[in-house]
Amino acid sequence: MAKIKNKETYDFYDNVKIMGSDFSEGHIGDDDFSLIISKIIHPKERLPWTYPAHRAAHFIMGIVIDSYGSIQYEDLTAKIEPNMLFIHKPGTLQELTFNEVTETYGLLFSEEFIVKYAGISIYKTFPFLLFERHLPLHTTPEFQQELRTIIQLIYQELKKDTPLKKKLCANLLTRILLKIKQEFWEGYSINIQSRNPDILNDFIQNMEFHYDQLLKGKVKNVLHIKDYAEMQQLHENYLSTIIKEKTGKTAGQLISEKTLSAAKILIQDSQYTMKEIGYMLGFSYTSYFSIFFKKHTGLTPLDYRKKNL
Repeated sequence: MAKIKNKETYDFYDNVKIMGSDFSEGHIGDDDFSLIISKIIHPKERLPWTYPAHRAAHFIMGIVIDSYGSIQYEDLTAKIEPNMLFIHKPGTLQELTFNEVTETYGLLFSEEFIVKYAGISIYKTFPFLLFERHLPLHTTPEFQQELRTIIQLIYQELKKDTPLKKKLCANLLTRILLKIKQEFWEGYSINIQSRNPDILNDFIQNMEFHYDQLLKGKVKNVLHIKDYAEMQQLHENYLSTIIKEKTGKTAGQLISEKTLSAAKILIQDSQYTMKEIGYMLGFSYTSYFSIFFKKHTGLTPLDYRKKNL
């Protein structure tokens, strides 16, 4: 099986945007959380449709009630069939093709969305989202209908313009994730010391654990690639090479992405000043933190706080 070529990370629904405004009803939400209704996005006259190879910037959950197609990963291809569920974490290299679409839904969400509006740590509550490579899961029609019912409630909430919309959607998303966890990953746990011998997964686990501790105030500073390499008794150049080969990104890029995610969460907590947040995230000066944050979001930390509080 030929590998698909490495592509840059981008928002999965960028493809939806270029289809035109006629399809706005099929994609509802914002950059933190959105719902895609495939039968609107992909009418018969536009099939087959392929989302080019990409590394998505969000968590993506596909709930296939009745549709057909395929997902090509870096080294294999899996069929999309009725009563199927697939979950992709950010950075997963994939190419998605729909040949026939009757009813399929896609949920796109960020880690910050769940933390802010559901008050849940993915690392603690849904670790399988972070540390497993997810091939499509086969489910029962009954299970899919349970998820479909919750999807319909999410759609109704997203169409409203109320102060509690995002909180209600986050709670509904949590219901879906809890059902999936109960069905497929009951008893799943992580062990930083010995769970997974894979170098990349160990790096991700160590990084997720450290930022989880940082957000709880149990550690005070970020770590660098040299620190993560020492945890695995590896040379930092070797660890960097493995990460680049398997993700298409440098270790610095992955750490920066996690730092940005943590920054968004901390900024929305008014107990911290920007100076304190910058120091926690390893910036010697508040101005350096502001430059970093604006480069990646287009907003200063203060503007982001005003927009999200």
